[in-house]
Amino acid sequence: SVIVFNACAFLSISLNTSIFSRKSVKCGGILSASSGNVSSPNFPGLYPYNTECTWLIVVSEGSSVLLTFHHFELEYHTDCAYDYIKIYNGISEDEGNLLGKFCGDVSPPQFSSSWNVMSIIFHSDRHVARKGFSVGYRKDMCGGVLTGLSGVISSPGYPLEYNNNADCSWTVHVSNQSVVSLVFLDFQLENNEGCNFDYVALFDGPSVKHHHLGNYCGNERPPNTVTTSNHLLVVFKSDFNIGGRGFKAYYYSGECQQILKNISGNFTSPHYPNIYPNNINCHWTITLAAGYRIKLFFPFLELEDRNSLTDMCDYDFVSVYDGDSETDTLLGQWCGSEQPPSLTSKGNKLLVVLSTDRNYAFKGFMASYIGGDGPSQCKLHPNRVSDSDLQRGFAPA
Repeated sequence: SVIVFNACAFLSISLNTSIFSRKSVKCGGILSASSGNVSSPNFPGLYPYNTECTWLIVVSEGSSVLLTFHHFELEYHTDCAYDYIKIYNGISEDEGNLLGKFCGDVSPPQFSSSWNVMSIIFHSDRHVARKGFSVGYRKDMCGGVLTGLSGVISSPGYPLEYNNNADCSWTVHVSNQSVVSLVFLDFQLENNEGCNFDYVALFDGPSVKHHHLGNYCGNERPPNTVTTSNHLLVVFKSDFNIGGRGFKAYYYSGECQQILKNISGNFTSPHYPNIYPNNINCHWTITLAAGYRIKLFFPFLELEDRNSLTDMCDYDFVSVYDGDSETDTLLGQWCGSEQPPSLTSKGNKLLVVLSTDRNYAFKGFMASYIGGDGPSQCKLHPNRVSDSDLQRGFAPA
């Protein structure tokens, strides 16, 4: 799903739809300045009835958009069915980009986009009006508030040398029932004893007042980190001289990074059977006792189709590896509505990875697995379900 972004084309389409409200109240548009403000029509007066506005914020390539709400007061409904704001990590035409839907008088949190485009939709119905909202945005080169199920954190300009006197903070905030995992893929900073010059600092919470997990520098990758709460703070600082290539790390919500140890079980793509989010990279690692092998089934799979030019799964896809790492043998990769065959591991570990791009999302997948023993074949464990049960997705958790 390659997006060739054309602001003029988007504007011409949107002028015929939602950039102007249904009652000729002018609102919405394309915002391309490095910072600005967005507010509901007539703010701080009551917003009009029966209105829909779309704002598309586009900053320079390589940057992200940081949204901060200053005032928020909309009609309340449990499901925000009447008046609401929707915030999208990209274009609003794709619900897979949806970061959240909000109403009432509780202000939404800060949001950072994972690329240089963000959308805001405001909708009001024909009854009950409030003061509305005011939100500021700015181009954010370094740091931000990250709320997706997974994402990438990297030093400014990575993989080129980072700049001197950098001071960046990323706050990862996932759902209340989850924790945050952080895995560094690459790491090269100025090395010094005590890591006081250039360093990455990790905190088990949203601020530097929370438990300090460590300072890291040099060429050795920091250890994999798992928080005890739903927040993680990553701070990067550099001094006035000597740099390096910097770093690149993945973060995962617990919904997107699971280790499965039961003898059998089921797991699904995030939000299944509703559409999965865009721009995620989720890992499920099945790890059983030594001597076991794993049989994996996909009773349901519905992802974006193959690239018609390459006939490859270039957009959204599920990959299965015979081990616990993407460097292990690839057993297969699937997309669209393909039906993967049942898969059997050679050892006691399997890794399932779901990768999605920035647009077009579908229902995702449902997977079932069961452990078996024996050196030459994966025999179903006694008193467990049959192959046919697994294919219908009935394996016990």
